[in-house]
Amino acid sequence: AVGKPWFDKINSVIWTTLDSLPILPTAIANAPKIKNYWIWSSFATKVLNEMGHKHVKTVHGCIESKYFFRVADEERLKLRKQNNIEEDAFIIGFVFRNQLRKSVPNLLEGYAKWKKENKPKEKTYLLLHTYWKEGWGIHKIAAEYDISPEEILTTHVCRKCSRYQVKKYSGEEQNCSFCGNEKSQVTTNVGFGVRENQLNEIYNLMDVYCHPFTSGGQEIPIQEAKLTELITLVTDYSCGEESCEEGSESIPLEWSEYREHQTEFKKASTHPASIAKEINSVYKMDDAEKREKEKAARQWALDNFSVEVIGKFFEDFIDNAPETDYDFEKGESKGSEKRNY
Repeated sequence: AVGKPWFDKINSVIWTTLDSLPILPTAIANAPKIKNYWIWSSFATKVLNEMGHKHVKTVHGCIESKYFFRVADEERLKLRKQNNIEEDAFIIGFVFRNQLRKSVPNLLEGYAKWKKENKPKEKTYLLLHTYWKEGWGIHKIAAEYDISPEEILTTHVCRKCSRYQVKKYSGEEQNCSFCGNEKSQVTTNVGFGVRENQLNEIYNLMDVYCHPFTSGGQEIPIQEAKLTELITLVTDYSCGEESCEEGSESIPLEWSEYREHQTEFKKASTHPASIAKEINSVYKMDDAEKREKEKAARQWALDNFSVEVIGKFFEDFIDNAPETDYDFEKGESKGSEKRNY
């Protein structure tokens, strides 16, 4: 579209995600041709601005915040009881597509390291809200670090009654304990998953949220977790830099650089030792301090990603856009002489 003769004659926006250095060459080459060039996170915006493309700005992806919030403490305990989870268990959560750029092996190693070094007295779990039939072989990797399958919980949802259950993974097509249908329960996936209100409850089962990843355009579960008043542990690279800024109440995770094959993009390998250290920092955190940080995390997400903020930005842009009179059939502005293209 950028190279078409009509592109600079009408109002338009290129609103895109860029997630790695070096910035995609086409994104740089087209920058001078795009009047309204918006990036989902400030990571790439800053780099393009430094290259001289000062008109590029950050416009975050919009989160419908009304679905995500912390429920009352008694409701949180009730949710645990419904899912056969101990009231005093310490749960580290991760909501993700089970794909290469989500650093599941790093999280498993970090979790195992934390347990070995600190020996928590309560029951502990990893709650991995993901689809188990694609991507990482989670149990196989966990076995390498002596993590019991009993310690890894995941979300199952019934294709018949749509109710969910958080429990250990024993394969797809499980029998549903709610409606009684056989082989109807699957792990949540892009084809069939939970509703927003159910996902909110799943976040509310967690004590801390950990999101190690190689790179990303925004990583929406980080903001959803913050809206439910969770402290988030986030890889301090790509869009993670923004999620670790002052006031976000994220705890940055350290990483080492590696290069992606063929693209030569810089990617982050999150340090398991950093994951272990920061899980422990939240585990040992004073309750009053923890609640203060959790509430601040929600406010940061509201201030930067809510419909009220991002929607207003779009409304103002549309309301203030100049009128145009381009005639697509004739390839000219109405009332003007026909252009030769």
